[in-house]
Amino acid sequence: MLDSLNRPRKRITLFDLPLARFVIKNKNSSILFSRHGKTRNFCTRDSKLYYTQEELSRVRRGEEIFRVTSWMDSLASRHYARIHYFDPSLIYSRKKDDPIYERIEERYSSLKNYISDLVTNSVQGVSMTRMWNVSVVCSLIFGMLLMTMIYRYLGQGVNAESQETASASTSQVLAAETVQTDTPTDTEMQLAEKILEKEQAQDNEDNLTQSDFEKKLTEMVKGYPIEKMVPYIAKKDKLVAAFMISIAKKESGWGEHVPLYQGEDCYNYWGFRAQRDKMGTGGHTCFDSPQDAVDSVAKRLQSIISNEKITTPKGMVVVWKCGYDCSWDDPEAVNKWVSDVSGYFDDVNSLEK
Repeated sequence: MLDSLNRPRKRITLFDLPLARFVIKNKNSSILFSRHGKTRNFCTRDSKLYYTQEELSRVRRGEEIFRVTSWMDSLASRHYARIHYFDPSLIYSRKKDDPIYERIEERYSSLKNYISDLVTNSVQGVSMTRMWNVSVVCSLIFGMLLMTMIYRYLGQGVNAESQETASASTSQVLAAETVQTDTPTDTEMQLAEKILEKEQAQDNEDNLTQSDFEKKLTEMVKGYPIEKMVPYIAKKDKLVAAFMISIAKKESGWGEHVPLYQGEDCYNYWGFRAQRDKMGTGGHTCFDSPQDAVDSVAKRLQSIISNEKITTPKGMVVVWKCGYDCSWDDPEAVNKWVSDVSGYFDDVNSLEK
């Protein structure tokens, strides 16, 4: 309307009461929009009309703040007085003419002068002869320290290497002399052949015993699902095998009652519970194959036997069935577990004998 080039136009005037109320209410106020939200009450850091928290902490430490805005334009409005690192005002707030501060400042000046005089006088007045003697002594000390470090970190390795070289040379010489002078006699050859024959016979006997033990286990569990695991069980330690057969009979009837995974056999015949990707019904572990099942359960039983020194079903029930605490279980059920497992445990041990 103030522009002389524009001609006045007739406009329709509309009155918006809510907008008018909002303008009247907020025309003299400001709103700050920030990441913390919207607020009406705020003040800028550079208003120069108050002390900020940083300035207040500096004043409390004894620093002084100089404001130069009134007599110097376009420069910083605040300037903090530079204070020496050892200035007691950094620690003690003070006022002017403080007697305690003046006493501390006087003592600090005396200490600074004393240290300066001590350093200066300790160097002055030293003759060339004395300086030469001091350098020689320092060289000797450094040389002794260096030799000690070399002997400690390099000397033993060199010594060990030389000893190994000497030992290897001696062994080669002795071996050469033995080849040249000593030849096996007929008696020695016969004795060696007898020893080899005896060791071979012992191995054959062990294999026969292993085969017999496997056959007897197969006859015991014939017709049950666990029969396919017997070849793997028979290769384990005899005590472990006895626990595996007896516990499997008690927990699953040798495979007749087992947890399932998607309708398939989990090969878990011992009530074994350990977290795996595949978990069967009842929170029991699912194994990938009969061999995987035997190896995993045998490893756990061997660990219990070795670490807990358990060799009987009465001791095994505390760990295997109760989880180290049988107070929560029915005493009759605990005794029944021990009784049932003990029967087959003794049967397997008698097979081994």
